[in-house]
Amino acid sequence: MNHTAHVDELVGETDSSNTDVEMSLTTPSQQAKSMEKALWYLFAGSRGGANRVRIVKELADQPRNANELADELDLNYNTIDHHLDMLEEHNVVEPSDHDYGKLYFLTDQFEQHSDTFETISEKVS
Repeated sequence: MNHTAHVDELVGETDSSNTDVEMSLTTPSQQAKSMEKALWYLFAGSRGGANRVRIVKELADQPRNANELADELDLNYNTIDHHLDMLEEHNVVEPSDHDYGKLYFLTDQFEQHSDTFETISEKVS
């Protein structure tokens, strides 16, 4: 048995993705700092940050789908879709299980950093 197969057997993982293993090796403090960096990047350090702030504020009021967000924020659907993809990629939002009209929710991890978001959104707005 090769070393990798032995480790997989011990850990009970056969998936080739290391994401779960990497996450389990980081401390809560490291995860918090990583999320804070992601928030600064998403909302203050890149183009479109102001629109992403608006999207998050809408989702904080209630879950919405991309069409509802586009109408409410007077933005193009493709723009909303792009921003939702970025927010999902950085674990700020998570979609419902439905493909048609899927709703987006703020993640628990994001909610734990709402103070950081508020600080950033005051600077961006």
